[in-house]
Amino acid sequence: MNSLFRTSFTRLSSGLTARAMMASKPNTMIIPQQLTRQFSITSRLLTEQQQTQQTPQPQQKILPDLTPLKLEGDLYAVLKIHNNPFLVTKGDKIILPYNLKTAEAGDVLRFTHVSTIGSRNYTYVGENDRVDEELFEIKAVVLEKTKLPMRIREITKRRQRKVRHAISKPHRTILRVTELKLK
Repeated sequence: MNSLFRTSFTRLSSGLTARAMMASKPNTMIIPQQLTRQFSITSRLLTEQQQTQQTPQPQQKILPDLTPLKLEGDLYAVLKIHNNPFLVTKGDKIILPYNLKTAEAGDVLRFTHVSTIGSRNYTYVGENDRVDEELFEIKAVVLEKTKLPMRIREITKRRQRKVRHAISKPHRTILRVTELKLK
């Protein structure tokens, strides 16, 4: 830490002429090491003062009043999984067109990225397309991870006899929403 300050300060002090050094403090000789030492101490004190001043005060979040939604029965939510929106209610199946590598069959997933929560008569849309996580709880269970049957597609180019076969066996992950409630 001190070596960084020494090199930067030495560059600054080496540009000074002897006349400028004498004019700043008459009858005393300035040694670059003493200057660097003073500089590093003052910079350490400044950083400590800045850290104490920058400690943020804890702010309480102001949560919206969702009593009309709590009193309504059937809720729906628009949640995003890998930036794909899904409109779900309690008991729905979600079929994902890819493999969730970190989840296994039987795992319980908790969703946090929800853009809208609503019912038949009321809807709450979050700020910046995101509802605060403290307002709701959405959980789903991984039912199965499978692959679709093999598909073979013939690919041909115009005016050519060659036919290429594209074989695909895409992954599927099936989830069931078990819990959708407001806190």
